[in-house]
Order: sequence, then structure tokens, then C-alpha cells
Amino acid sequence: MNNLRRLDLNQLVTLQALLSERHVSRAAEALHKSQPAVSHTLNQLRELFQDPLLIRQQGQYQLTSKAESLYLPLTQALGQLDDLIAQQNFKPSHCHRRFNIAMSDYGAAIIATKLAHYLRLNAPDVDLKIWHCSREEMQNKLHEGSLDLAFGVFNALDYTLRGQSIFSDTMVSVADKTICPNEQMDLTQWLSYPHISVSMKPYDANEVDYALKLLNQQRRIAITVPYWQIASQLLENSDLILTVAKKALPQQLSNSLVIFEPPLDMPTLEFQMIWHERSDGDNALNWLRQSVINILNPIST
Repeated sequence: MNNLRRLDLNQLVTLQALLSERHVSRAAEALHKSQPAVSHTLNQLRELFQDPLLIRQQGQYQLTSKAESLYLPLTQALGQLDDLIAQQNFKPSHCHRRFNIAMSDYGAAIIATKLAHYLRLNAPDVDLKIWHCSREEMQNKLHEGSLDLAFGVFNALDYTLRGQSIFSDTMVSVADKTICPNEQMDLTQWLSYPHISVSMKPYDANEVDYALKLLNQQRRIAITVPYWQIASQLLENSDLILTVAKKALPQQLSNSLVIFEPPLDMPTLEFQMIWHERSDGDNALNWLRQSVINILNPIST
């Protein structure tokens, strides 16, 4: 306990923000403090821990090995302390917190607008930061504590991550009417055309490629884009085929395009909300998870 007398809780909160943001200005913004105040606290923390904590390399801040080792236990300790103070008296209207969540533009198109409106009405002091990253990155960020929630279709989760399906979707193919006038194709026809793939990683296989692999087949991917919403715009007046989750398609699809069932068997997509087990006792995050379920209830039915 003697070590605790050398600092106050606000310094620990600032330290956690610095380690999370890895940048003095962004940490100041997250804390609603001035940059000089955060820089002053950083200097005090450096003296306390006898370590620079944040160092600038090639124009960017990097965490020292000491800072890396502090991040996870500090985040967990502050979370537990916050839960202890909150007890069971959590009130959304009194919540002052920023949630970090991750999803693709597919998920954002379905969730973000409804969630933003819901938070403004019910928890106006809650801030929301939405990340766009791959499924692998989402899980890594949940492990390191820089994300609170992630949304997507996940093939497998390790035992430290919790998951809940929040809606289902099906895969459909889309093409220009000139190459698919009958609104259907057999597998041979379908494979004879070049395809568009939606992936955050250029060489990352998705559900379509896994299904083809079971048939010992492979499609030619002519274009890979990281955004679901723009993919269908590349189809018009082309010989390209796009196979995506149906809810990822814009509501106003071009009249020159047709939607048809892919000529291969693919399971229903279960769109999940995932979080780390360490946050199971976090009343605020539990409320946010339930809020997502509530606002998506018309979709899930």
C-alpha cells in the first residue's frame, strides 16, 4: 500500500489512456483534458515508474516494454474499481464513458445509426468510437483490452471470448443483367466469370472460398475491396460477380443488376457480438450489449 500513496487515481486513469491511445494528444482528447496537463502527468508517471513509458520513434509514439507489461493489468484493475464504485446502481443517463467497438461497414450500416440515436436519447454522455478492422484484429484488440465489443461473422472463438448471435443473414450473388439474364447460374457458369471479394486482407479467404474448397473448386478473384457497401457499385456494365451477405447490399440497388442464389451450398451467416470474459461484470458494458440486442430486435425477427 505504500506505493499507492505516491500517486492518485487520476494519474492511473491518465496512464491507462496514454497506454491505450499511444499518443499524448489523443489521450488528452479521450480524457477531456488539455495536452499540457496530460504531458505533465506523463512526466510524473515516468519519474514514478523510472521508465519513459512512451517513446517517439520515426515520428510515432511506441510503448516501452515496461509500459506494455503495465497495460493489461492496469486496464483490468481500473475496470474492477469502476465496477466496485458503480455497484448495482448503474444508470445510463449518468454514464460518462467512451466505448470502443469494431465492425465492418456491413455491420455499421445495420447497427451504427440505430445505436447512435439510442445513445443520444438514453445516455447522452456516452462517447462511441467505431473501429474498422479485420476479424483477426478485432479478436486481438479484445484480448489486449483496447476494444470493448466487436461485431462480425466469426468462425471460431477462443475460450476467453464470449459471443452472442444478434441476427442471421444469407449469402447472395449479384451481377449485371447482361451476364445473368435468367437470374440464375450453374456452378460452371458462375466460375467462368471473374469475382469481387470483400476482405480487409487481400489474401484472406472467406465463407465463399471455404465452400468452394469443399468442392475442390476455386474462383478467380479479379478485385478485392475492404468495403462491403462499395462492392456492388463495381458490377454495373461489367462481367464481374459479387457474392456477399444479403444485408450488406444497398437498399437502392441499380436496376441493371440482378440478385440470385449462389450455385453452391453455404450455411446461414450468424452475425455475432463478441467481448472478452474479463468484462462480464462490467455493468455499463452489459447495458450496452443489451441495448444493441434491443435496437436490433426488429431485424432479428
